[in-house]
Amino acid sequence: MAEAPRELEKGDVMKHMFYLGIPLLIVNLMQNCFSIFEMFLLGKLGVQSLSAISIIGFIMGPFWSITGGLMAGAIAIISRYSGKKDYTTLKKAIVNTMFAAYALTAVYALLVYIFRNGILTFFGARGLTLELAGYILPVWLISILNDSGLYIFFNVLRGTGQIRRHFYLVVMSVVLNTVFEPLFIFGLAGFPKMGLIGAPLARLISYFITTVIMICILTRTSSMLKIEKKHLKLDPVFLWKFIKLSMPAALSGMISNVASLSLLKIASRGGDALLATMGIGSRLDNIVNMLCWAVGGSVTVMVGHNLGAGEVKRAEESAAAGLKIAAVFTTVCFLVYFIFSKWIIGIFSTDPAVINYGSWYLKIIGFFYILLGIGIMASNTLNGAGDMKTPMIINMIAYFVFQIPLAFLLYQIPAIGFRSIFIGIAAGFAFQGIAGWAAYKKGKWKSEVL
Repeated sequence: MAEAPRELEKGDVMKHMFYLGIPLLIVNLMQNCFSIFEMFLLGKLGVQSLSAISIIGFIMGPFWSITGGLMAGAIAIISRYSGKKDYTTLKKAIVNTMFAAYALTAVYALLVYIFRNGILTFFGARGLTLELAGYILPVWLISILNDSGLYIFFNVLRGTGQIRRHFYLVVMSVVLNTVFEPLFIFGLAGFPKMGLIGAPLARLISYFITTVIMICILTRTSSMLKIEKKHLKLDPVFLWKFIKLSMPAALSGMISNVASLSLLKIASRGGDALLATMGIGSRLDNIVNMLCWAVGGSVTVMVGHNLGAGEVKRAEESAAAGLKIAAVFTTVCFLVYFIFSKWIIGIFSTDPAVINYGSWYLKIIGFFYILLGIGIMASNTLNGAGDMKTPMIINMIAYFVFQIPLAFLLYQIPAIGFRSIFIGIAAGFAFQGIAGWAAYKKGKWKSEVL
């Protein structure tokens, strides 16, 4: 799996975009197809299992926000130093960023475990749903601790342009998870029948195998990523600089998760069917997100590399190309979801209430996917340049001025009811796209210094 670093500051911009974006698009689609496959499997266990996994998914949201912020900071730093060919600082960045990920995740997991019963109850878990969610939560917490450093490493590979190696590792993880999960849940091929807990256990085992390979790459290869004993030092100044850089992106994600949890609390009034719909809808939204993130991830790396090399014009060209590609992706997703909404929801559940809620979800929210795509491209451009405060401010306004207030206030109107939640989500997407476009066009990101 050896791979030489790619010189992204030279050559054809669009070729580099496809080189970085296509493997990322494939793995993102694989992850989302697996996510949908998982919901299909869990749907066989009943609405309570779907509800339990939906609540757990929302509770895990803050972890992904913290990790996502650290990943954004890591890729901005790694791509800059890679573009400068400063490999000594690059290795220091790898050690410090991975330490920050493991340490912060350990604190988060401990707090969630201590207050697990109150958290689950607050977000609508009752009866069997509460029992199931409480049963699987500890395994999920162990799993995310393993994920934290691994996902930083994935971004180290992306930031240095080693996209093939990143591709191979993620594909292996997803394939293993896809194979293990039905075996563990249903007890196939001689495996013990574990039910719902088989899902997080399958993930933990699959991604731990990838972590072992990651350790081998960092310690046994003779590449620019090789970490020796002399590199295993924490630099408090660098660590603080990294955390400070990443904090706005992490807070931006946290804001998103607070909004999601607030919507979950509102949706809990509608019972298990509406909670299950929120879980299914979020997974379908993630398909759109992942398509955009694949392109956005390419934009982030290209912007970071080219700004690091002093090629501002190429950085701007990369961002513009990403916006065009995202517009095509999001339009196609909207049309598919709108036309086949009931059939798509019916894949996950035959419950009439879930199908009704889900159909409305896709028809209302899907119309605003193109603005969601523009917002993601703008955010990735700014993040790649090191400006993570602007996307944070945009998200804060989107969620706390538009999404949550509209969802809460419109819910009080009987004629709108549950649709208010979907209207709120759509309004947030709309603001993110419009404000993100304005920030991108202003161009302040081109002069960011790390």
